[in-house]
Amino acid sequence: MQVTAKVTIENSTYDEWYNFFLSYAGRRADFIQNEKVEKISSNEAKVSFEIIDLEGLTQLSASKDIVDKEAEMGITTEIV
Repeated sequence: MQVTAKVTIENSTYDEWYNFFLSYAGRRADFIQNEKVEKISSNEAKVSFEIIDLEGLTQLSASKDIVDKEAEMGITTEIV
């Protein structure tokens, strides 16, 4: 399933978010492929990818370390 998401960053910057996002790229690779990240502005990004394991990706996205860091950075993700 092909997905495009808009990421809004309220308490941080694109660069800080992107570094965090890269920090768990290896874990995401088990569940998605063909990931592309595009900087829209200093507080927005567009991420496109193909989901190959929805259940696994859902569990990863709900993991405490990711949820806590996204809350700290003010991250909201909207599927477009």
